[in-house]
Amino acid sequence: MVPRMRNQTIALFVPCVLALGCGPTEPGHDDHDTEIISRVELTFTPIAGGDPRVFAFSDPDGDGGVSGSAEPIVLALGETYSLRVAFLNDLADPAVDITEEVEDEAEDHFVFVLGDGVAGPASPSSVSTALVSHAYADLESDYGANAIGDDLPLGIVSTIEATKAGTAGLRVVLRHLPELNGTPQKTAGLPESLAAGEALPGDVDVDVSFELTIQ
Repeated sequence: MVPRMRNQTIALFVPCVLALGCGPTEPGHDDHDTEIISRVELTFTPIAGGDPRVFAFSDPDGDGGVSGSAEPIVLALGETYSLRVAFLNDLADPAVDITEEVEDEAEDHFVFVLGDGVAGPASPSSVSTALVSHAYADLESDYGANAIGDDLPLGIVSTIEATKAGTAGLRVVLRHLPELNGTPQKTAGLPESLAAGEALPGDVDVDVSFELTIQ
């Protein structure tokens, strides 16, 4: 497991099965606490009413030899859902909800929802296999004062509309985008840049994929 250390008191780091681009630890920051994200939960709550549906990606041994696995997502055609993403360290006893720390650092994080089953800001407009539409439903100011740059989405809460039956992929990426030399790295248009295949600033904390079925 390779930590990415930050200037903040709390730093997140994840096993390479969850993250892309795992790199060497930055020197000079070994006095900071770190956290592991071993589980990503997606909770889909029908806006019209009904029981939430929860699906998870879990890495049972952190940076050990067991690969993580994702539960297949199954949603109802024609339903609109409120999606909430949660990041957990369930290797700890008791388990630690890392989502709160991501929310506390909302101006430094962006959650992207994409994949060949998703039409939305982070997916190419040419995607013809999309089964759901995605729209952001939160802002940084929902989690605290907006002090840096524009009041942008965090992406912990989104709206998902199931528009087409079939099976495809859904991917969730959590990216860390702290200020760099006093300039915000988190800026408007990053989802569209990701959709266009452009390189983004910052580091990937989580990158997990799910099978998505609409029926």
